Amino acid sequence: MNKPVTVRDIAAQAGVSLGTVSRVLNNAANIAPKLKEHTLAVIRDSNYVPLRRPRRNSRRNLTEGGRIAVLFCDIFSEWNDSYFARSYAHGISDVCTAYRVRTEFFTLQDFCDEVFFKRLSKFDGILIKHVFLPGDKRIEQINLLAETIPVVGFGTDLSACRYPQVFLDNHSAGALAAEEVFRRGHHTVAFINPNPENAMLRGRSEGFREVMQQRNCWEPELFFDRKLATIQAPDPDPIPPLLENTLEKILAFPKKVTAVIVANDWGCVGLYRACIKRGIRIPEELSVLGFDNQISICVSLNPALSSILNPVEDIGKSAAMELISRIDAKKRGITVPLNSLFFSGTLIERDSLVDITANNKENK
Repeated sequence: MNKPVTVRDIAAQAGVSLGTVSRVLNNAANIAPKLKEHTLAVIRDSNYVPLRRPRRNSRRNLTEGGRIAVLFCDIFSEWNDSYFARSYAHGISDVCTAYRVRTEFFTLQDFCDEVFFKRLSKFDGILIKHVFLPGDKRIEQINLLAETIPVVGFGTDLSACRYPQVFLDNHSAGALAAEEVFRRGHHTVAFINPNPENAMLRGRSEGFREVMQQRNCWEPELFFDRKLATIQAPDPDPIPPLLENTLEKILAFPKKVTAVIVANDWGCVGLYRACIKRGIRIPEELSVLGFDNQISICVSLNPALSSILNPVEDIGKSAAMELISRIDAKKRGITVPLNSLFFSGTLIERDSLVDITANNKENK
């Protein structure tokens, strides 16, 4: 009797990780179409039949008892308790606990000398969140490490890296925001990016710009991308961006602006405050849409803020799964191709965004 084909056999034949096979079998969205089709072809050709196994055996792999380093290279230790850091860490810890893998967390202060890189080489794998500028020598140092131990980046897409990444497609998230407000009848829309130095926010800005240009609704005078507050981490600064002057420019625009999209939720706090001072009612006079869906911000504002969800915890979980799968594959002598996983944003609609299509029809 022939031995039944297993998930591990599929991974070896397809040249992918166990995590990738699992995502394909579960029809997950965060996988490249070509990689998915290739894996499905191997599954079909192998006549694979899923086997039910006892739950106690489902997590046995060669990573158990291992140790991984988690690097937050874009935050200082005083921001360890930020919304983003907490959410990423929670997702990573959930997976690593389930697989009995130990984690050690590091921040920007740790990431500073050759001694630290030598220390990293002793780990079974590395998870890294980075915002490196072009030419940063640390990029090449991490790339060199990735040649000897598994490395997975998360949170931010870095084109210069030579290891897999898991991140939110911020460009698509910006495009989604533009499409959502346009679908609700908002054709004259302002966009505010309070920190153009931030790669995530830049991606959202570009996605918005492209859609508005395609819709012939692009108004350069309504695109505000100057640094309005010092932002050292994704979590709120003590003072939100001061947007009174920006709001005045929006209100002075020859056409009536019916919606404003702000590149992060904290920027929306500044916009809400400016609207209160100016006596502008949200959403009756101006709809507002943010990004990241930070619950503590969104539900505390009045009216509650609509926002494009950034699934931070899920990204952390997926990155940890990808790394554990690659550590397991390396120990089994399986070569896994380089691939990146990306998540799409989702609109979480609350009270700050209204549909004005009926009013537009009446005005016509």
